[in-house]
Amino acid sequence: MKREGMKASEVSRYNRVALDINAPVYAYYAARILEKTGISSGSCLDVGCGGGYLGLALARITDLDFVLLDMSSEMLRCADENIAASGLTGRAETLLGQVQSIPLADASVDLVISRGSVPFWDELATAFQEINRVLKPGGSAYVGGGLGDPKTREAIRKRMEKEDPEWQENRRTLPRHDNRHYSDALEAAGISSFTLTRNDEGMWIVFRKE
Repeated sequence: MKREGMKASEVSRYNRVALDINAPVYAYYAARILEKTGISSGSCLDVGCGGGYLGLALARITDLDFVLLDMSSEMLRCADENIAASGLTGRAETLLGQVQSIPLADASVDLVISRGSVPFWDELATAFQEINRVLKPGGSAYVGGGLGDPKTREAIRKRMEKEDPEWQENRRTLPRHDNRHYSDALEAAGISSFTLTRNDEGMWIVFRKE
């Protein structure tokens, strides 16, 4: 679901579902990010964060500090509430902005993460350039989307179909791009060394800034 332009009631429902039904998804990917990047301290930018779900899940298993970036002020209000409710006020802050023009200094973060927003990014090469710009040398990006492993995905499907009978049909309307779409944009951004995987865990792009 594209979040900008959502009504207050829709934002509230989106937040409730993310914190409840989808919570295992964020916990799953947080563990994968830590395993794959090995980055457990420093600073992390969660791009297209919504209510901060992936960043806050990663905060629970690391010592990272977080900047939660989104273009929706309504979703950032949810993120502020979720930060406070998680007891992470001193470690996470929200920032209004877009991935195509990240309002952070060059080489200012150790890790960039994002789940679910990548298919909606316009000017994709510019977005990847910006992510690379704000990464410190040796920092990593881990961005993409999915609903966890098959077991997690099936549990989510059952609960979501009870929550919203049209959920499966609505998912079919989400933007879908092939691997070439992303690899071309990464190369246009000057990022030649990356991994792009598409499997039972979803579609994920990982690269490290040299």
